[in-house]
Amino acid sequence: METGQTIVLLNLQNLYESLYDALNQYYVYLGGQKYVDLGLGTHRVKCRVHKDFRLIVIEEKEVVYKQFPIPLINRLEKHYLDINSVLNSSQREIVRLLQMWVQRFVSSNNQHRSSHKYLPADVFIGYHSDTCSSVVLQVMDKLRDETEDFQDRVLEEAKLVLLNCSTPDSVVRLEFTDLPDVETQRLADSYFKLQKHRSLAEFIASHVQQGHWNHCVFTEVTTFSRLLTAADAWQLKSFTGISTIDLLSLQQFETELSFLKQINIQSANKILLVQMDFGEDSFSANILASARYSCMNEIIRSKQLGDCRMYVYFITKLPRMEGGSSYIGFQGGHWMSVHIDDLRSSQDIVSDVQDDEFALSEFQDSVSIILSSTVLESMFDTTALVRSCVQTAVSMLRDLEDDGSLITRRVDILLTVMDDSEGVSVCSLVALKKRLHLLLKAREDSTDMPKNWVSREAANIEALQEGGTFKHTLWRRVQTVVTPLLAHLISVIDRNCNLNLLLDDCEDEVKNLWFLIFKNHVVTPCRGRVIMSFCVFHISFVYLVFVLHIFRGHFCKSHLIIEIIFFSGQNSKQFEEVFKMTELGEYFASVDKKMQREFFQRYLQDFIALTMKVSTVGEQQLLCSALLSCVKELCRRRGSSVDSELSLPLVHSAYHEFQKRLQNFSRMMSILPQVVLSLQGNPHVMDAPEMILDVYCALACVEHLQPQDFNVDFQRQSWLKQVKKLQVPIELVCSESSIKQYSDRTFTIYFLAFLHWFYILLLSKVLEKSSDMKLEKTFVAVIEILRSCKQGASDLTFKFGMQLCAICRVEPQDPVELPCHHVFCQPCIRRWLTPGQMYCALCTQPVPDDFEMKVSEDVRASLKLNAQFRQRCNAFFIDVVSTVCFKDNSPPSRGVILDLLSFLMVEMLCSLSSLPAQSQIHTKALSPFDECVDRNPVVRSVVLKLLLKYSFDEVKVYLQQHLENILQSKILDGADKAELYTLYINCFEVNTGGQMDQYLVYGEEYKTVREAVAKAAMEGTVQGIDKALEKCTCAPRRKAFYLLLALFREVTILFRATSQVLHRKPEYLVTNEMKVFAEALVNNRLGVLSVHQHRSNTEHTLVELAVHLKAVLLCGSEQVLTPLLQLGLDPSTMQAAFIPTMPEDMLAVAQKALGNTWYTCPNGHPCVVDKCGRPMQKGRCLECGAVVGGQNHMAVHGFNQVRQQGDRTQTGHILGDPQRRDNPDALDTKSLSLTPFTLIRIMTHLTMLLGSSEEAQFIAQIIRPPVQDPCEFLIRHLVKDLEHLGRAVGKGVDDTVTTVHLMLRPAGYDNTLSTKEARNAWETTLAHNVITSKLKHKLKKVTTCMRGDSRVSSNPILKVMYGDPRVFLSSLPQQSVLHSSAVWSCREKGSLLSLTHIVEQNDGKDNFPLLWRFLQKEAEFRLVRFLPDMLALQRKLVKKFQNLPDLCSGTIRDFIDKQSSASQKSWYEKRIHIFLSSWNQLRTSLATYEVNVPEDYCSVDLDEGSELQVLVPRRQGPGLCATALLSYLVSLHNQLVSAAGKHTGEDSSYMVSLAEVSELHVIQYEVDRDLLPLVLANCQYSVERGRETMSEYDLPKIQQQILTRFLQGKPCITLTGIPTLVRRQDRNYENIFKDIREKVAQVRNCNSSVHINCRLQSLSDVCESLEALEVTLGFLSMTGEDENMPLEKYLEEKLQMGSHTAPHILKILGRCCLKHCVALWQLLTSLKSEHMLRLKRDPFSGIPAEYQHALGEEEKNLLTGFLSKCSVDTWLLEMHEFLMLKLKSQRASDTFRPDWSLKETLASYMERKNLDVPLDVEEAFPDQVQLSQLVETWKFTVTHKQQR
Repeated sequence: METGQTIVLLNLQNLYESLYDALNQYYVYLGGQKYVDLGLGTHRVKCRVHKDFRLIVIEEKEVVYKQFPIPLINRLEKHYLDINSVLNSSQREIVRLLQMWVQRFVSSNNQHRSSHKYLPADVFIGYHSDTCSSVVLQVMDKLRDETEDFQDRVLEEAKLVLLNCSTPDSVVRLEFTDLPDVETQRLADSYFKLQKHRSLAEFIASHVQQGHWNHCVFTEVTTFSRLLTAADAWQLKSFTGISTIDLLSLQQFETELSFLKQINIQSANKILLVQMDFGEDSFSANILASARYSCMNEIIRSKQLGDCRMYVYFITKLPRMEGGSSYIGFQGGHWMSVHIDDLRSSQDIVSDVQDDEFALSEFQDSVSIILSSTVLESMFDTTALVRSCVQTAVSMLRDLEDDGSLITRRVDILLTVMDDSEGVSVCSLVALKKRLHLLLKAREDSTDMPKNWVSREAANIEALQEGGTFKHTLWRRVQTVVTPLLAHLISVIDRNCNLNLLLDDCEDEVKNLWFLIFKNHVVTPCRGRVIMSFCVFHISFVYLVFVLHIFRGHFCKSHLIIEIIFFSGQNSKQFEEVFKMTELGEYFASVDKKMQREFFQRYLQDFIALTMKVSTVGEQQLLCSALLSCVKELCRRRGSSVDSELSLPLVHSAYHEFQKRLQNFSRMMSILPQVVLSLQGNPHVMDAPEMILDVYCALACVEHLQPQDFNVDFQRQSWLKQVKKLQVPIELVCSESSIKQYSDRTFTIYFLAFLHWFYILLLSKVLEKSSDMKLEKTFVAVIEILRSCKQGASDLTFKFGMQLCAICRVEPQDPVELPCHHVFCQPCIRRWLTPGQMYCALCTQPVPDDFEMKVSEDVRASLKLNAQFRQRCNAFFIDVVSTVCFKDNSPPSRGVILDLLSFLMVEMLCSLSSLPAQSQIHTKALSPFDECVDRNPVVRSVVLKLLLKYSFDEVKVYLQQHLENILQSKILDGADKAELYTLYINCFEVNTGGQMDQYLVYGEEYKTVREAVAKAAMEGTVQGIDKALEKCTCAPRRKAFYLLLALFREVTILFRATSQVLHRKPEYLVTNEMKVFAEALVNNRLGVLSVHQHRSNTEHTLVELAVHLKAVLLCGSEQVLTPLLQLGLDPSTMQAAFIPTMPEDMLAVAQKALGNTWYTCPNGHPCVVDKCGRPMQKGRCLECGAVVGGQNHMAVHGFNQVRQQGDRTQTGHILGDPQRRDNPDALDTKSLSLTPFTLIRIMTHLTMLLGSSEEAQFIAQIIRPPVQDPCEFLIRHLVKDLEHLGRAVGKGVDDTVTTVHLMLRPAGYDNTLSTKEARNAWETTLAHNVITSKLKHKLKKVTTCMRGDSRVSSNPILKVMYGDPRVFLSSLPQQSVLHSSAVWSCREKGSLLSLTHIVEQNDGKDNFPLLWRFLQKEAEFRLVRFLPDMLALQRKLVKKFQNLPDLCSGTIRDFIDKQSSASQKSWYEKRIHIFLSSWNQLRTSLATYEVNVPEDYCSVDLDEGSELQVLVPRRQGPGLCATALLSYLVSLHNQLVSAAGKHTGEDSSYMVSLAEVSELHVIQYEVDRDLLPLVLANCQYSVERGRETMSEYDLPKIQQQILTRFLQGKPCITLTGIPTLVRRQDRNYENIFKDIREKVAQVRNCNSSVHINCRLQSLSDVCESLEALEVTLGFLSMTGEDENMPLEKYLEEKLQMGSHTAPHILKILGRCCLKHCVALWQLLTSLKSEHMLRLKRDPFSGIPAEYQHALGEEEKNLLTGFLSKCSVDTWLLEMHEFLMLKLKSQRASDTFRPDWSLKETLASYMERKNLDVPLDVEEAFPDQVQLSQLVETWKFTVTHKQQR
């Protein structure tokens, strides 16, 4: 100050406060001089201030803004200075061009990773706002002596300076920028070849070799790899040739002086390495700047260098952060800047990707090239690659019967093979690499974009951050791709310990065969089916696939043609000959006969184990013996012996020839395991020369089932279950197709089994000589057996035998027993016993006068038992008739048919003593018993329908005879004959239809107006209309209404074109809207509703209804019609309306009505828990029977609480595709009955159709999801509405349409229906006030009116339909009942909906539970048959996109179009369409299913425009759609199969895994082909005297046939029981930790946590440590180990991972033992999340949003107070573990409610782990923080911890 010099202050913030008075210019004047106070600590001194003194403070802008106190800023005169301000115009232009180049360099159009946009600071390390200016000045100073093309030279040199500091991944990404290809290649060559970025050693060596003009070389080196160690420095000496190398770390010095003392300047060449780990705080930047300047000054001032050179390298390790770190580079001056991504040379990628001899473009094409190229072997350590993947691959496998030794043995064998350099091991390693190459190549060929994997990885910011360096990221990527394929390959080649062959002392022939198969590149065993079983020949699985592959290769590529050729049996011999010419066949022929037989026998055993489901050794032995017998029989048929034809394909030939019999044999043994021992003890069956075991097994089964003396009902039921289970396999043994294959010996055994089987069915005596039930003799014999059984039952039931009432000749209803023991009906005997006639009507024995005619309960009970037994006999009889007599394509014999016809009527003699004997014909149900006749004659159609299965010519004689018998019997009156003919016609199912004026529902007044309009249209005058309207006595609006209807009927429809007849607008059209509509009707200008000749009859009907409704809306005055008026005529006001009859959120309705707490069972059905809302007892779901509830407030697995989502009822039209209308969710009628509800829905759709004809855009906005053509969409809905209404009212088409017209007759709301409640109230009012309960009566009245219409007489067809054709057709017989409308009117056909209604009316839930359950979800059950197709689709997609999630993008249509071949495209299209159709029909059910599919997907239909990801099954995101759909179909299948088992009382032990599912296993039927014919076949018509034709469903028979045809023998499908390939990121660590704790004791805390925290300073180090630990956890969960073994020792010795795990990682982990593994995982996962948070990544992206709510200011303040005085390390770890293990599930909120207290929930979690909650937490953690804020609480705590 006193000298007057200018002082510049830099980085002296601690001094600024002392200068406040100087900065304020707060001077004291004394003697003409200025003095100012300076504060130095506690002392203050006065200093004189020279008049020329100036003080300048230089500081970064951000430091001033963020750190300077406001008073200090106010005291300074502020100027902002950057380098641009010192540039001239030419320099600014160069800077501008350079900045433009930087932006082009950085900007990438890579489609694979478009989510992350790279900034210059991400690409050029140390980049800041002045970088370009600084670089330009630096280059210009360097090139100041050059004059030629100076500006261009400066720009190019500046680019190279920036390139020197760029990352290698950014250079790789240049191909996705808009830089020219030539420049891109030039930059890549400069970076990888000239600038020496491979390693620090190479970079320093280039400096040493090229020399330097200056004695001191200062270089700033940035890196993402770990810093150097002393060992690295020692290697650097040998590489550079400089012996003096000092390695310093800035963190080891406390003061600048101590740092400078270590800079020893010598008179010899020296390398000084100064390194530091750069943090994001300003402290790191200040330390680095200070060290840099002080070091440079110290060296430059030194005079000891002389001619020697000193190379100074400041190495700074930076975190790879999005947007770049706070590090500032490009210092200029003496300093050169460079980025070396990895300081060390890669030990894995030997020559790295930038090698001169191996271009990057070659390397990045595909991963598979790494394992195939011989050139690459010297550049890329493929052995190290495979070796590094072994442990992880082995840990991914799960073996069901592994005790822990198998998994470690695999590692030992594989690594031993890779370490051995001679003989067997070399061959194995080479073969293994070739195998991996083939699998990689196949996978890459199947993906859409196998190229440019390096570039795609360079664009993946997440992978780069976790990998650290680019080379390590690439290495990890290769490992990620190779590891699952290696795991899959190991799972195949080590099936049943195959790998032991490599090192064991087994036969040379076996080992050579193993190598022969394994090294053959044409075999791809990984594509085969994987089953673990009783294999003894360890290479058989490879055998199997190899043999099949040879066959495919030599014949054709089409799998279908292969099966045709192979299964035909004619070319199997050719296949065996081809096999002999293969390498394997030649080897097989080269060994001796003994070894051939050994190979053959072992292969046959393994073939059985791999192709059939075997559960015991005994079953396997029998199946092997059976297959060997098949081989012998096949050779015998060929006329040769087994020894002469011995070859492996012979096993396949025999298997496919006898496949059905072998599988049936296996099924019988699994049903009745007791037969295994009896068959093994039978000397006639083992090693038989022909296939006879299956027939002997059938005989053993039926012998085991011989009826015994069962004393209790349980024994009888158990025996009956076994009979039912064995019915299908034994009948297959006895089928005609099987009999044709039997030899004489086999046929003998078959006949014995056949007789025993039917003896079990009580028919053996009948069928000893003949079993053809189509013959009368056999049929009669069976009937006699039934009658004798029935009679025996009656004799046991009644003391005096079964008696009919002698008076009415039917079974007594209220039986009265007289003293003579004769039984009569109570009403009959009362009429008989009168004074003077007190005697028995049958035996005339006197009856006492005081006899009390009361009902005998004993007789009634006996009659009931007799009726039940008779019903069972009748059911059996009907089954025999329908399934045996009328099977195949020919009817039974004439005698059988006549007998059946005779069973419909019975002639009885009058047995009354007072009356003469006379016969009387009675009708009865089809039955061989005459006990139960009809009181009133009834004609039934059961035999007619059976006969009509065949050609009419074949059965017309019997139909005629049946009709004649009925007419001759005179059981029907003449008036009933029309109904009798109707019955016949219904059986023929002939339907016709007609049209008539449906507006006649308005009676005579409308008819008068209509006739007047018709006359006016013909005469051209309207006076007649005026007169007709004047005669009407109705209101003016009703007159206008009649006129509008008549105009449509007589003008618009009849002329079918524009008409100019009626031009005057009569005054009785009272409103302008009516006049406009009338003019539109006259001119046929109705928009989309206009009438034309191309419309179908259905469309004309709907237009007629729409016009009717519009007339009602225009002319009606009822307020209840206002919502419809607005919806149809002004739809813009209804955009937010709740449209009538749309589905509601039924769960919300139930929750509102019942309250309480709601849960869902494992199958998604809702359940209620009352009181506290947490379960205290277990129960069963009422819908599916699954276990629900829980104990002690803990729910059972799968019983999940429903999240409170509020009422999700949607506005608008939300029914979706009309095809979904038959789904259960669309059939809900709310509180209304079905008929009025359907009528209201028709009105709604008609109204919207009107709206779409005039304002289609507004109607389109109401419909959700949107549709292209609203009119066409609504028409399809109306067609479905009419179909539903017809079923509801039980009428034909015409009557259904009439019903709608009848309902449309015109008859304080929220007219816009703005709430759900307003909508529901309007529906109820309309249903009660407009749609009356007398609808059926009105319909009959209106139909009569229509038939009387004079128009009918002008239309012969209508007259036949609705009138009496005999009136106008005189040629018809006047007395004929055939020519009447009753015979030919349209009648309703049987349907599933009508069947459902009938089942409901008959209490089906209790009486027919299986049928009721089936019909409730039939629309969903029908989709189960698509399960195999969808399973195949998902398997293929998973395989295609495995480990390539970034390729699974675009739409479904794009994916289909990308398929190269037509066959592939067709294959995908078929199954994708099945998936989309099934999804659209089930999506509503899936919304409440246990797999929590995102709501956005469940609310809309999917189509080919949807994203492809919905097809690929995953555990989260769009892939949940595929997962949920497949799982839901499996649950549907299991629900129905379980219900069937429950109904029959059978156990459901028959199960198959999802991997084994085929079409035979799933419930499979088509509605039109299978189900409806079954229903209609059991819908019988009958005519009772004096009544109409009635239809009746045989519900028990339908239920039984659905059971036997669709459900019987179906297994439950399970997802367990197969080896599973598990990806590491999908592991369930809760289960792993549980397994580990059972094998290795664990301690709660890791003592080395502080050390680990300090040493693992980068995300890449944490990830590498975590990967090694997770492999360890996988092994420990299966093998166990000594808890005190150091983790480092376990990794190096047991898992042999030391060679590919970084030494510093091993050293860090070495401080822990195996007992610390779980605690260490907890620590490392938390550290990983902390690093991700620091790098601006979200570590909790997979956590549901319910747990990521923001913290309020109050919560933040409370947490800050808690964190400032408490230690939270343990609490923080537990919070993180809870997040990772408990809350990642999408349905986590069902178990852990977000509104729970965080402290209480986490404390409970810790208590369940037997951990103590920290005392600080119990006392001070704020109770206000909820579980919903857990994620933000953790982030807030970590941020506070890092800042502190």
